[in-house]
Amino acid sequence: MDTIRSLQDCTSEGYVDSNTDSNLGGSYASNNNSGCAGGSENNDSNKNDVDSAQQRTPRSAAERVLSIPELVLLVLELASSRTWPALRLLSRTCNEIVQPHIWKTIACHTPLASSKRQPHIRNNAHRVETLKLDALTQPYVSNLLQELSHFHSFPNLTSLILCDSQVTLDQLSALLAKVSQLKEIDIQRCHLRKHPLEVLAPCINIESMAFSHRNVLLSPEFDLNNAFSHWKRLKRLSITAYQDTGIGLSARQFEQVINKSQLDLESLELCAPYWKTETIAGLIMRNSNLKRLALKNCIFSEQGWTQVLPSLANLQSIALHNKYRRSLDDRLKTFRACPLVQHIELNGFLIYSQQLKALAQDVTALSSLTLSNCSYTADELRHILDLSAGLERLHVHELKGYGTVVTLFKEGPWACGKLKELVFSDIMWTLYGLESGLLLKEALETMWTGIGKLTQLRVLTLRHVHRTDAIGLGIHWFGAPSSLECLCLTGHGSWKKWDIAWIAEHLPRLDVLEYDSKEMYTAQWSWLRKNWPDVRLKEAERC
Repeated sequence: MDTIRSLQDCTSEGYVDSNTDSNLGGSYASNNNSGCAGGSENNDSNKNDVDSAQQRTPRSAAERVLSIPELVLLVLELASSRTWPALRLLSRTCNEIVQPHIWKTIACHTPLASSKRQPHIRNNAHRVETLKLDALTQPYVSNLLQELSHFHSFPNLTSLILCDSQVTLDQLSALLAKVSQLKEIDIQRCHLRKHPLEVLAPCINIESMAFSHRNVLLSPEFDLNNAFSHWKRLKRLSITAYQDTGIGLSARQFEQVINKSQLDLESLELCAPYWKTETIAGLIMRNSNLKRLALKNCIFSEQGWTQVLPSLANLQSIALHNKYRRSLDDRLKTFRACPLVQHIELNGFLIYSQQLKALAQDVTALSSLTLSNCSYTADELRHILDLSAGLERLHVHELKGYGTVVTLFKEGPWACGKLKELVFSDIMWTLYGLESGLLLKEALETMWTGIGKLTQLRVLTLRHVHRTDAIGLGIHWFGAPSSLECLCLTGHGSWKKWDIAWIAEHLPRLDVLEYDSKEMYTAQWSWLRKNWPDVRLKEAERC
């Protein structure tokens, strides 16, 4: 950040682009706190600056360095995306290289984001590679797609994310007709009047497909025996299947399609509570090269697991969501049959101490673990942290059971010293208990000191773990790993001024700070924006 700022000072008389719409690019524009926005009233003066910059030769060392494309690309890779608009103002070479990167991704999740992007999309749509309109409602979807309708084709668009949006069938069909190189599409929970397989049939280059199946029948002319034959390159498939509201014809028809499908998938994700075990098992066994498998709320019997185990030898990631609160015992043999598994996600399981120990001992390559809505104690979680030395990512959500947060840290540092991402969210434990013999202040110090010993930590998220309105966050006990890039602290009570001052002084590499607007006063937020302009302040979403 400081390097870019100093380079901009050195080239203050250099090239300034008059095309101000690039200040609202895709990845950069997702940050609403940027101070790099141009004004149309300065277009004439900016044009004169451009002409003068073209006529003279670079004079300073910084200008000569920034005229080398390879060095600009290197700076671009190391710099945060929020600094790209400032970087493009340094020289003409910088602008020519940075401009396509700014508009490589357009993300419009909210009406506000959509209204900001819409005036500038027409000039930059040919640069877009990823278009994300997930959860966008009408009329904002229509307004945004109307700007795109002026183009005959989108040669660079490869990824289209429309899940949970209110896009219509006509709008989607018109957009797909202009995209020839689409490789990824997500239309889950989009209410279309046509079967997703028929809608996506023209996109023959798709490699990743995600859709929802509702009570919609395939047309009679559609070949049920070769339904997936259009997509020879398909490697990642995600299906959410809903129960039929009628007599179940569409469900039986779609299961028939799945049973006859011939695919070579690397990733399979199913949320199909009403599919038969035979249908799921057959789909898995016909794709023996699977590297990722996710079964969410599927009714999959032990006989089905026995059948598919030989096909899971290459599995590297497995996610199991269980709505019946079953024990983890039945799944341990599944993990033992997958020696290459690095990521495990468990949701809704009853987990006991011996099971966690067995999990850590049997899955030797484990580097990422996500536990959501599971029941276990603080001591049991501590066991797996002490046995998984290679763990780099730990997510714990909606934790039930008994124990205290301090239990995780009071016995000394964890064995997983390589941990880079730590997320604790909605943990139903107290911060400390009478049996711990600690007061609130001592408990906070123990927790933050323990987290501070994770010297390679990049991401730290603590949501609704404890509430300490009286004494603040207690983050000044944090060892402050210099590598921390993302920090989220919500549900802990009101921020104190000394907490904010400490974070601003001791976390030099911080890129994102997530907060709850109800816990941070406007004056504190304003102080951070003024004195810490390089850090993105992100308001936490409320459920």
